Amino acid sequence: MPDIFYAACFTEDDGIYSCGHQHPTIREAMNCLVPDGGCFIRACDAGKWRSLNDTEFGEFLVVLEGMPRAQLNKPY
Repeated sequence: MPDIFYAACFTEDDGIYSCGHQHPTIREAMNCLVPDGGCFIRACDAGKWRSLNDTEFGEFLVVLEGMPRAQLNKPY
């Protein structure tokens, strides 16, 4: 398992869930996002889940801007 990996996550009434994948990059994790589904990206750093840091969030925004509109609106 890599020291840091990323996952698309979402919330339900009973907690936070992930896509179940260990994506090596934020860009790759974003392929698991469900638009308008309340999804977000989390980092797992040395086995502990955390929010994206400032650098990672900047990368997220760059990738988000470059995503095709069709992918941003894909159905579940």
